[in-house]
Amino acid sequence: MTQAVIDVQNEAVEELVRVFKGKVTTTFKAPTGSGKTYMMADFMHRILSEYKSAVFIVSSLSKGNLAQQNYEAFMRFKERFHTLKPYLIESDTGKCEGALYIPTEYNVYVLPRDLYRDKTRLKQGAMIAFLRTQQGFRDNDELAQRAYETKRLYLIKDECHIATNNLDELIKSPKEGYFEKVLNVSATPKLTREQIPDVLIGEDKAIESRLIKDVEYYDDEGERQEEKRLAIALRQFMDLRQRYLRLVGINPCLIIQISNKDKAEQELRVIKNVLGNLEFSHLKYMYISENAKQCDSNDELKVKKLAVEKWRNYAKENNSTIDIVIFKMVISEGWDIPRACMLYQIRDTKSTQLTEQVIGRIRRNPRLLDFETLNEKQKELITKAYVYGAKPQEQSTISVKLRGEEINKGLFSNAIQEEFRIRTTRLKHIEQGLKYSQEKIESVLKNSSSEGSESIFTRYQSLSANKELQTLCAAYCQSAKGEAEQIARWFKLSGNVAELKRTLNESICDYDETMIVEPPQDSSCESVLPLMSVLSKSEHKKSHITKWIWESMEKGVFYFDSEAEKEWVGILLDFADDDAPNGQGRLIKRLEINKETQEKLYLVGKNFLFNSRLRFEYYLNGYHFSYPDFVLKDWQDRIHIFEVKSVRGGDNASFNTDQYEAKLEALKRCYEAASKKLPYYFYIPIQIEKSWNIWCAYNGKTKTLSEDRLKEILYAEIKS
Repeated sequence: MTQAVIDVQNEAVEELVRVFKGKVTTTFKAPTGSGKTYMMADFMHRILSEYKSAVFIVSSLSKGNLAQQNYEAFMRFKERFHTLKPYLIESDTGKCEGALYIPTEYNVYVLPRDLYRDKTRLKQGAMIAFLRTQQGFRDNDELAQRAYETKRLYLIKDECHIATNNLDELIKSPKEGYFEKVLNVSATPKLTREQIPDVLIGEDKAIESRLIKDVEYYDDEGERQEEKRLAIALRQFMDLRQRYLRLVGINPCLIIQISNKDKAEQELRVIKNVLGNLEFSHLKYMYISENAKQCDSNDELKVKKLAVEKWRNYAKENNSTIDIVIFKMVISEGWDIPRACMLYQIRDTKSTQLTEQVIGRIRRNPRLLDFETLNEKQKELITKAYVYGAKPQEQSTISVKLRGEEINKGLFSNAIQEEFRIRTTRLKHIEQGLKYSQEKIESVLKNSSSEGSESIFTRYQSLSANKELQTLCAAYCQSAKGEAEQIARWFKLSGNVAELKRTLNESICDYDETMIVEPPQDSSCESVLPLMSVLSKSEHKKSHITKWIWESMEKGVFYFDSEAEKEWVGILLDFADDDAPNGQGRLIKRLEINKETQEKLYLVGKNFLFNSRLRFEYYLNGYHFSYPDFVLKDWQDRIHIFEVKSVRGGDNASFNTDQYEAKLEALKRCYEAASKKLPYYFYIPIQIEKSWNIWCAYNGKTKTLSEDRLKEILYAEIKS
């Protein structure tokens, strides 16, 4: 798993814990496929580590065995999050004298939502008895004999956009109820139910970190005939299928979504007729219905020999023989099939929220855990999904593309990309030969007499938090002679994690030794800006940006990550109004993109993260990439790279000064080292209230600038 994915999930959970502590009801929004179940487990673990008396009820959908899936996931995650003690509430388990009894020794209870409704055994007293027991009430003689600690009861509503009125009555009000706090979790929370996101993973972040696939929508309104429309999609899928099998060894999947009601049978006949054509007859399909008798497949050798209840699990496998899965709209939540890369919707499926949920089925990354081992072609292939059908009306992201025409259609490049052929840097990783020897580990341990007093779980967590340190320690322990010596080494290592991290950090951050200029992998490697990218909508909106390299779907409207970025882009664009000293142009280089109209643009723009290669690797308790915010080419073809930061007192109650300072210093070390190896100007403009403090590195030397001094650098002529 990439560090970017780890960072996105970790930042979300950190913020979730902070917000949850201060609110009665918290809403968490994250795209389908971003790892919500994993983040729920991490969140509960952090709360349980701090509050031993906490007990979570995780309410999950009953359909699609989602509750069972969540329970099995929590059991897998126990190895990492050791405080979790999961229990699946079932109607036919835990019987005591004919009644449903829920044991009290667990702390994460997964509840299939439909078990708690009118006339069910759970609602007829078992659930209330369990909750009262957790709160310290003694409702029978056996319980009265026990010493019991009052618990804090928390409710997590997974897929909270689905109404749960029965459970809502158990939430604490001034006079009654049991749950002290509620966490709503969904990819599409219901704003009409006041499920306004407190913490969210934006679609852009999820795409940029490659947690989920980007989506390409096909506007096929010109083709009215369903059979022809489907045939077009099938041909594209067959092309994708060949590339998937050749490049990543995965058999991809096309999902076809049909209507729930009257039209379903007619739509299914149309689909089967098209698939019966000779051109598509080799494709294997599976039709999944809630009625097992209606399920169907043309895979006689494999699927037809399986029990129907096993079909879904078989279809999920990367090497499944099933190419196409057909289902009704009701399967929108709770089914993971990462190999799915294309969705075809019959025209009558119009629910925006349902569409977003269904699209989530095709957005998971099928190689998330080993994504960093793939080459660029493989990465590009598996991080794109395709949709023939309704596009959700409210998009949190919009597309942007470089202005000007493509100069080589087949190579997807244009003149702007040619202007920004920039070399980047990365670090030698431990597995790539970084010297951090056994002798250095032994030197650290020799100078320490402590083995620490932490529990074995805390030690394991400390080591696991740093992948590089974990790798080194594993190799050091395994090199010992005999099991006893291996165990002794592990305890010695795990008791000195802080000092080992410090010395490891010193070794990796010796950038003169560990930083290398990225070698070109192909002819386009140095063209760091993608032809197309995406940006996330935010409150930091700026209109009428027409001078720079990008054009957006909203015609001159762009969104930025912060108010500081929005203000800084205004400063950069103002330089376009200043004449260069030679009288031949402006401070920022101009490029003619249309000879007929003589339209020109200025070579300055945002470094939108998705598909960007403009990045520089640094180390801070793990390997990270810094993607600078802006890039500019001046009148003398010099490259200027900007990473914008802001310190706004009181703006953000969760602002962590120590973390900010640590990251800022790490970036400065990275850029200073990069400036020794590359002929570029690196800047970190820091907004402090209403003024700017501009840190600059060039040729291995650093200094602090004002706005006027920055302009002087742009004015200065290159000395011959």
